[in-house]
Amino acid sequence: MLDNFDSKSRYRIMVCVTPQKSCERLIKAGHDRAKEMNGEFSVVYVNKDDDLHKHLEEHEILIELFNKAQKLRGSVSILSGKKIYETLAQFAKDNRVNEIVVGKSLRSAFDNQQVINPLRKCVEDNNIHVSVVD
Repeated sequence: MLDNFDSKSRYRIMVCVTPQKSCERLIKAGHDRAKEMNGEFSVVYVNKDDDLHKHLEEHEILIELFNKAQKLRGSVSILSGKKIYETLAQFAKDNRVNEIVVGKSLRSAFDNQQVINPLRKCVEDNNIHVSVVD
């Protein structure tokens, strides 16, 4: 089991990011929620097999996002998996996450069908709440 959180932490938040500067709002939301709940947060990015050759600009954005998370005392993880929602769900279950923060994008209908709704279905039996941030 990968435990990205302090073993004493009761409330754990997983913030899901993509290489977009707009994801800073998700990190802030996860940080604020963790502070409110006296818990911790971890920023997670899923690298699909076909994402290995991203443009340098996207790598730089991810580094900026991870640095922001660490400055706010969050942990960071890069996961690998073919199906994003399954990879995120497994991380959440393994790390006893209470809440997952995801972003609503410009392609929200696509994202809801491909990631958010399947993610919700995968974690609902574990009482993990999925929060969608505009």
